[in-house]
Amino acid sequence: MLYIITGLPYAGKTTLTHELVRRFGFTTISVDEFIDQGGYVVERMTQADWDRAYTQAFRGLRNYLLRGKTVLFDGGSLKRSERDTLKRIAEETGTPAKLIYINTPRNVIKRRWLENRTSKVRDHVKETTMDKALDMFEEPQREENPILYNQDTDLGSWIKRNVI
Repeated sequence: MLYIITGLPYAGKTTLTHELVRRFGFTTISVDEFIDQGGYVVERMTQADWDRAYTQAFRGLRNYLLRGKTVLFDGGSLKRSERDTLKRIAEETGTPAKLIYINTPRNVIKRRWLENRTSKVRDHVKETTMDKALDMFEEPQREENPILYNQDTDLGSWIKRNVI
């Protein structure tokens, strides 16, 4: 199975990914890891840099799926075209895919972002990058069959309904 995790920065994508890995041992592909490995600084990345990071992530995803692994793709997938590419990779490898939309209200995201400016619990996303993500995000539509998750949902029962 391929689980495509989508949502805005600070929505809780990585937190949910870590919990699913802890519970089930799923494999993850994180675009952030490829950005770190490439030594990129998000605010200075060119389109070519983004293309390289995503190409590596997609290559890793394809390899894991061909080996029969269940994979969580934690890459934001802000645009529908990105989610469609991931679904196409899954289809080409004979793997079913599910889209999980971390539907966190923008006021909560902004609060988390502001808190992180001082706490530095995670890498901080600069304001220009955050604004760009907010502008480019295409909320999943009904025909994408998203599975909704938000912080008010009981994780255990959500997992029973949607993962196992």
